[in-house]
Amino acid sequence: MLPRSSTAVVVTVAALTGAVLGRGVAAAPPAASAPQSLAAPAAPGTTAAAAGSAPASHEEIEPDESHATPGENPYDESPQGRPAVARQPVIAKDGMLRLPGGRFMLGSSSPRAPANERPARTNSVSTFWIDRTEVTVGAYRACVAASACARPARASATCTFDAGDGELPVSCVHWRDADAYCRFAGKRLPSEREWEYAARGGVSTAFPWGGVASCQNAVTLVNDLSGKTCVSRPLHVGTHPLGASLFGVQDMSGNVEEWTSDWYVDSLGPAAPRAGSAHVLRGGGWLSPPSQSRTTSRDWGSALESGPNVGFRCAKDAE
Repeated sequence: MLPRSSTAVVVTVAALTGAVLGRGVAAAPPAASAPQSLAAPAAPGTTAAAAGSAPASHEEIEPDESHATPGENPYDESPQGRPAVARQPVIAKDGMLRLPGGRFMLGSSSPRAPANERPARTNSVSTFWIDRTEVTVGAYRACVAASACARPARASATCTFDAGDGELPVSCVHWRDADAYCRFAGKRLPSEREWEYAARGGVSTAFPWGGVASCQNAVTLVNDLSGKTCVSRPLHVGTHPLGASLFGVQDMSGNVEEWTSDWYVDSLGPAAPRAGSAHVLRGGGWLSPPSQSRTTSRDWGSALESGPNVGFRCAKDAE
């Protein structure tokens, strides 16, 4: 289990097909070319979001260290010739991206994938909005000031709330507090299906950007064989624009793993469960190995869990 608690060519969504790689957890929870816009003209106050347009941070990154060679990822189904994902412009407004609904393959079809990422199933999502970045300390602090969110407990010296930097992703947040923040902001937590769709659409890639794992694209452990991190803490949200998904959603791999609204079950079913004892965490964080920070990676956390590896982003229904 991860150390999280006390811890374009432009392609249309309909044309995106394929299965992706898998990821597992070590334990079960308690029982119970230049893009062309496909979007409609932006409404007043909106812009077309060009993926990778976020300014790069000046924070220190290890620029030349690759996470892993293809052979180090046991779930790598296509070690040769991984092309970068073609970006699809979408509408951006108020820090959120409007993702077109569509059908996609949820989970992994690899027989080597962990059981909790199988079986792969065709799913669909309706058009929805999702935060371009993870929720920041500064944004969460406003919720605390309004007495609508609980102050995160300092479960670790690396929890970000008291780090004095409002652009870091907030961490050490319980599921109930992540849910409370999203409600305070007039939003909600994304479903597991929405989260995976935002990470890869229907493209068969292990990572949102479509290439190999690299410290240039995500903040995780350097590779699966080392406990060394790309950096010693999470970085400002949006620091890795080249690591964005085809829709331009940032930090879907690494930095902090993210709460979703769904209850966790050991295998993917045709519908989300209605009850459970733990909620799904997605994307891996700065303390996660690359193989557990992929587009299909699934983790879980109980109501009592939080930690320096855990954060979240919000979503909302399209108007």
